[in-house]
Amino acid sequence: MLRQAVESNLDLIDDRLPQPLRSARRTHRARQWAPAAAIAMAVMMAAAGAGRPMEPARSRRVPTNSNVELPSASTVPTPIVATAGKPFSPGVLGLGVRKVAIDAGHGGTSHGTSSAHGISEKFVTLDIARRLRLEMQARGFHTVMTREGDETVSLQQRAAIANAGDADVFVSVHLNSFRSPTTLGIETYYLGPSDDDELDAIAERENQHSGYSMADLRTLLDKIFTDARRDESRRLAAAVQDTLVAQMRRVGATAVDRGVKAAPFVVLVATDMPAILAEVSCLSNTHEAERLNSQDYRQQIAAALAAGVDNFARARG
Repeated sequence: MLRQAVESNLDLIDDRLPQPLRSARRTHRARQWAPAAAIAMAVMMAAAGAGRPMEPARSRRVPTNSNVELPSASTVPTPIVATAGKPFSPGVLGLGVRKVAIDAGHGGTSHGTSSAHGISEKFVTLDIARRLRLEMQARGFHTVMTREGDETVSLQQRAAIANAGDADVFVSVHLNSFRSPTTLGIETYYLGPSDDDELDAIAERENQHSGYSMADLRTLLDKIFTDARRDESRRLAAAVQDTLVAQMRRVGATAVDRGVKAAPFVVLVATDMPAILAEVSCLSNTHEAERLNSQDYRQQIAAALAAGVDNFARARG
């Protein structure tokens, strides 16, 4: 009894809870932290089971050419989620758009689609991308190009170049191709899952030469299904699609509006900014292929793309 009295006095002096209450509080804390501990353990076991030990993010060097240091799966940005489980919208921050990453689809060993007249997608997209750069600069934007010439750049490298260049938005320029030679149209994509077999086939074609391996599958799936940039990317896609269709119709082109769609394009996965892929025309259509062979037509496409990005930037204030 004397020992208990002494311990109780010491508890009061040290501002500690008495022994029975301390035991109860430890039990409460253990119950309180058990779910978090279980989740942390599950994540660690999942990482170990996939053969990918958890490690801190590595710093990224600024790429100066196509031999860019690629981000590991651990450096791919983690989706931002609000504390209550509600998705966080970057739009509430009122962030501006000052620099645009312009990605000319394909290049080097990746030719893309081609027309019956032998026009290759990789050359047309590069020409449009160069014109888009000048259009954006004339509007006061800074730009970064993922490729400057006919060179092979993996999809992973393209995202790394855009990220290292601190771009605010990412625009990948492509040309469509369909089985039917009469089908044509303009469509713009943002990153997301798709339940359309036709879209999956397009994505599979565009995802060749990605630079990723099966070891990155889990990271890619996480980015495709849970991404804080999705709403901003969708708004960017809508602004570009609407402006592109309207302006091309204004110059007399047969601009069929195929809409804004979500699809699992790998080139959009690892970017740190809102990102879209624009199928600005259709090389499998004979009439469109003939138009694309014209420098004036490609210039009109570039100007329409620039106007779409500008509209998105202005809408953000």
